[in-house]
Amino acid sequence: MKYTRIIVTRYGGPEVITVAEQECPAPMPGQVRVKVLAVGVSLPDVLAREGVHPETPRVPYTPGWDLVGIVDQVGKGVSGFELGQTVAAMPISGCYAQYVCLPQRKFIPVPAGLDPAEAVAVVLNYITAYQMLDRSAKVKPGQRVLIHGASGGVGTAFLQLGRLAGVEMYGTCSTQAAEVVKELGATPIDYRNSDFVQEIRHLTGDGVDAV
Repeated sequence: MKYTRIIVTRYGGPEVITVAEQECPAPMPGQVRVKVLAVGVSLPDVLAREGVHPETPRVPYTPGWDLVGIVDQVGKGVSGFELGQTVAAMPISGCYAQYVCLPQRKFIPVPAGLDPAEAVAVVLNYITAYQMLDRSAKVKPGQRVLIHGASGGVGTAFLQLGRLAGVEMYGTCSTQAAEVVKELGATPIDYRNSDFVQEIRHLTGDGVDAV
């Protein structure tokens, strides 16, 4: 069976993207093959294509940071996944293809009924926000956090996760986005018309625990 995938042949702009038709890979032992339903298009994808991201693959490579798809085949020794099941993965590259084979540990189930395009929009932003909140900052309930770019994709993900974690949050944003940031549980700080350092000191008295 043939399948199509995108290949970046050299680093650069959109002109370096090519389309290739090849034999579809079969899953090796321990691997799951998925039929790709949706992939993300993110800033890391663009930076990798340009060759400037810290985790840029060597060319030639297939781009695509994250995906949502349905299980199409499973390799020997795979358990916990069923044919037709919707799953998500974030392998950092390789997702711009009709079919993708990855080790089963790379996949997580996606709740039934979610739109694949909406589900894949969650993967990179929320994993990034979770890692900052839990692994890097290691904040505890009641601690204070300042989030820069609080109205962006990762910023809003951080606000939602931070609210669940019981964190006191302050977020830099534009005046237009202030209401959204407030609704998500943070105190908005207008980065264009105020000094956020002075504003944080004024609001908290002694600063924040993490930025």
